[in-house]
Amino acid sequence: MAMINNALSGLLASQTALNTMSQNVANVNVPGYSRQEVQLSARQAGFGVMGGNGVQVTGLRRVTDDFLAVQLWRAESDAGYRSQVSAYLDQMETVLGSQDSSLLPGLNNFFAALHSAAETPQSIAPRQQIIASAGALAQRFNHLAAQLDAQQRRVLDQADAVNSQANSLLAQVAELNDQIKKVGAKGGNTGILEDSRDETLRRLSELVEIRTSRQQDGTVNVSLSLGQPLVLGNQAARIERQDQDISVHFGNQVFPLDGGTGGSLGGLVLHLHQQLQPAREELNRIAADLATRINDQLALGEDLDGQPGRPLFSLEAGDAAGSIRVTEGLRAEELALSGTSAAGPGNNDNLRALLALEDDSYEAFRTLVGELAITSAQWQADAAAARNIRAEAQARRDGVSGVNLDEEAMNMMTYTQHYQANAKVISTADQLFNTLLNMM
Repeated sequence: MAMINNALSGLLASQTALNTMSQNVANVNVPGYSRQEVQLSARQAGFGVMGGNGVQVTGLRRVTDDFLAVQLWRAESDAGYRSQVSAYLDQMETVLGSQDSSLLPGLNNFFAALHSAAETPQSIAPRQQIIASAGALAQRFNHLAAQLDAQQRRVLDQADAVNSQANSLLAQVAELNDQIKKVGAKGGNTGILEDSRDETLRRLSELVEIRTSRQQDGTVNVSLSLGQPLVLGNQAARIERQDQDISVHFGNQVFPLDGGTGGSLGGLVLHLHQQLQPAREELNRIAADLATRINDQLALGEDLDGQPGRPLFSLEAGDAAGSIRVTEGLRAEELALSGTSAAGPGNNDNLRALLALEDDSYEAFRTLVGELAITSAQWQADAAAARNIRAEAQARRDGVSGVNLDEEAMNMMTYTQHYQANAKVISTADQLFNTLLNMM
C-alpha cells in the first residue's frame, strides 16, 4: 500500500504542477501577471515505516521581486513626468517659433513700415501702412496670448482627467487590499490578487510618484513621495483640483500638492507653474514694454497738424498681450512722426527716434524663444532617456516574473514524465498485488 500511496501523492503533485503551468501559459499576455511555481516537499515518514510517505504540495509560490517592482514604478513615474513636460514644451516652442504665429514677422513688417515713411514722413500712404502693420503686430500678440491661454486650459483639463483616473486606481488598490487581507486570513492563494494590485500600482505610478509599505496582513499602504497618504489599508484618498491648486483629501485632512508629485500629474503642475505661466507673463511684459516705449516716444513729437502725438497702442493692465490694440479712431495724420515745430514742418526727427527702438524690441522676444528652445531640447532628451530606463526596468521585472514559454514547455515535459512514471508505479503495484492474491 505504501508504494501505491507514494505514487498517488506523486501523481497528484504532478497534476497540480501541470495545472499551475497551464495557468502560466494561459496568462502569458496578461499585463502584470507573475508566474507561479509549485513548492513540493517530502512527506514525513512515520516511525518504522519503510520507503517514506511520498510527496506533498506545500504551496504555490508567486515568483516576484519587490525591488524590481519598485524600480519599475519609479521608472514609470519619471517617464510620465518628463514625457508630459516635454510634450507641452514642444507645443509651446512650435507656437512661439512658427512663422505663422511668431512676433518676429510682425516686428519686421512694423519697423519696415517706419523705415518706408522716413523719406516722406508727411505722406498719408506710409502713415496708413504704419497703422496697418501695428494692427497686424497687435494681432500676433493676441494670437500668441490666446494660444498660451488655450494650452493652460488643456493642462487643467488633463489634470482633471489624471485626477479622476488616479482616484479610480486608488479605490481599486484599497479594494484589493481588503480582498487580499480576507483571503490571506483564510489561508487562500492571494497571488492573482497581488498581481492585480501590483499592476494597478504600476498604472498609478505613471500618474504620481508613489511610495509603498507592505504590512503584515498582506495589505500595502501607499503615499506620495513627500509622504501624503493615498491608501491606508482599505481606505483611499481623493485627489482634487480647485482652480489651479491640487490637493489630496484623506478623511478630514487636506494635503496641498505644491511640487514633488511626480508622474504625469507632477509634470502638469510643473509645466503650468514654472514654464507656461512665466512665459505668458513674459509675453505680457514684452507687449507692455513695446507699447509703452512707442507711445512715450510718440508723445514727444507732433502730428501733421502740429498737435502732440496720440498713442499708437492701447492695452489693459494685467493682460497686455491679450488686449493690445491700435488706438481706436487713430488717423494717419495724428501719427507724431515729426519733432517740434522749431525743427521745421514735416521733419522726421521723432520717426528716427522710433527707429532707434528697433533692436531692443527684438531682443526680448528672441531671448524668450531661445531659452524655451534650450529648455525644450533638454526635456526632450531627458524624456527619451527616461523611456529607455522604463523599458529596461520592465525587461528586468519580466525576466524574473514574466512567463517564458520555452521554460514552461520544458517544465511541462518534465512533469508529464513525472506523472507517467507515477502512473506506471501504480500499475506495477497493482500487478504485484494481483500476483499476491493469485498466489494465495
